[in-house]
Amino acid sequence: MIKRKLPAQPVWIRTLENKLSAQKMKTIYFKVLTLPLACLLVFAIKPDYGGQISIKLNEPTSFTLNTANYSNLILYSLIYENFFYLKKNGAMFTHIFKDYHVDAGSKTLILTVKDNLSFSNGKPLTAKNIQLSLRMFLASNLFAASQLNKLIKNIRVAANQVLIELLADNPDIIAMMTVPELVVLAENEQSFSGPFYPDQWEKNKLLTLKANPFYAGGRTYLDAVKITFTDESIPDVFLSSPKAFKTNFQEFDSGIYQNVYLCFLQGDVGQNTKIALYTLLKKFNETTGSKYSELHTLTSDEESPVSIQIKTISRQRTASILKSSDIKLYILASLSYLEKDLTAFLKNSNLKIETLFIDDSQMMNFLNSTAVKYVLIDKIFQIKVPVEEKISRILKESSFNQFNVKYLRMLGELNEVKYSNSQELLMEQVARISEAIINDGFIFPLFQKKYSLYVRNACQAMEVDYYGRPLFQKAHIGHD
Repeated sequence: MIKRKLPAQPVWIRTLENKLSAQKMKTIYFKVLTLPLACLLVFAIKPDYGGQISIKLNEPTSFTLNTANYSNLILYSLIYENFFYLKKNGAMFTHIFKDYHVDAGSKTLILTVKDNLSFSNGKPLTAKNIQLSLRMFLASNLFAASQLNKLIKNIRVAANQVLIELLADNPDIIAMMTVPELVVLAENEQSFSGPFYPDQWEKNKLLTLKANPFYAGGRTYLDAVKITFTDESIPDVFLSSPKAFKTNFQEFDSGIYQNVYLCFLQGDVGQNTKIALYTLLKKFNETTGSKYSELHTLTSDEESPVSIQIKTISRQRTASILKSSDIKLYILASLSYLEKDLTAFLKNSNLKIETLFIDDSQMMNFLNSTAVKYVLIDKIFQIKVPVEEKISRILKESSFNQFNVKYLRMLGELNEVKYSNSQELLMEQVARISEAIINDGFIFPLFQKKYSLYVRNACQAMEVDYYGRPLFQKAHIGHD
C-alpha cells in the first residue's frame, strides 16, 4: 500500500544548482619581503611529519573503485585522487590541474595538468591518464556520468592539456566533476594516484596504507594509515550512528545516508515470492539487532511525498513459499560485510537460498550470461541533493540497463518538470514514479542507515567534504 503525503512546503535546497555557480580557482602569489625576525615569529609552526592513524572500515573485495557504501567511499578516497574536490561550504579545489577554464569561443573546457606529476610507483601522471580516466567514468552506469555525458562532445589531449569539447555551455560543469567516482586512474592497477597507496593486506584483519611520496597534493604529514576490519581495539577514526557520545572524539556530520534495496530484474517472479523474500530479509535485520532502520520510501521518509507500506507475511508462510524456490540472491560486493551474518541466518532458516557476492563491474557480465532475478544493492545519498535527482539516480543505477519505455518516459517528464519552478508538480511526478516502481515490483526499499564520522581529538586538521569523506591531506597527529 502506498500513501500519499500532504504537499510539503518548498524546503528543498538545490545545493549544486544554486550555491555552486561556475567557480574559478585563483592562485595568489605572495612575495616575501625582507622582514624583521620578530615579524616572522608570528607565523604558525608547521606540524611534524610522521606517525599513523587507524580507521575502522569494512573490508573491500579488491582495489577496483567502488563507492556504493560509506565505508568504500572513504577507503577509495585514500588511494585515488579526485579531479576536483568540493567542500561543504561550496568551495572547490584541485591538486591535479594548475589551471582550468572554458574557452567560450570554441566551447571547450581546458584542463591544464600540473608539471612533473607521478603515480605512487613513480610513473608519470599525464594528460593522457586524465583523458583515459574521464572516458572510463563517462562509460560507467552512473547517474552523474550520464549527466556529464549530455554536455561532452569529444575529449582530446594536446601536450599537458585535456581539451573537452562541449555540446552546450554549463556554468556548473566543474561542480559536476567533483563527484567521488571521477578519479585519476593508472593503466596499471597496482599504481595509485591518491595520498596513500596499499602496502600490506592481512585478510580479515587489516590493510596498511603508506604515504604516497609522489602525491599531487604534496607529501601528507602522516606516514601511514592502518585500516582495521576487526573490533579488537578502538581506532582513531570510525563510523557510527549520529549523536552516539564518544569521549575524546569529535563527531562530524557525514551529511549522507545509506539505503539497501531488493531488486527484481525479471518479470516472471511471482508476487508471493517477492513478498516472502522481502519478509525474510526484514527478519534478518531484526536478528542483527536492527543495525538499519526501516525504510518506507525510495529515498528517505523525511523527504518523500509518498509512504510505502509493503505487507509482510508470517514466518511459516514465508518458509512455505521459499522452501522450493531455489533462489540465487546476487548481492553487490559493497554489502560483503553482511556475508557472515546473512549466511548463518539463511542456514538456520533451512531455505535453499544461495548468495553470490559480486563486484559492481561484474554485474553486467552476469546479466548477459545468466538469468539474474534477485539482487540486493545499496546506495548512498547526500542529504542536501534534491529528491528528484535521487529518484533519477536510483532508476539509472539500479536498473542495470533493464529499463522499459515507461520508465524512460517518466524520467524524461521528471527532467522537464524540474525546470517548471513548480514544487507541487515536481513532487507529484516523484510520487508517480515511486508508485510505479513499487507497484511493478521492480525495487523494494528495505533499510536505511545514517552515519556520523568520529575522529579522535589527537587527529588534527581533518575536515569532511561535501560528499561526507574525511580529507587526510593535511591531517596530522597533534602535540600533547
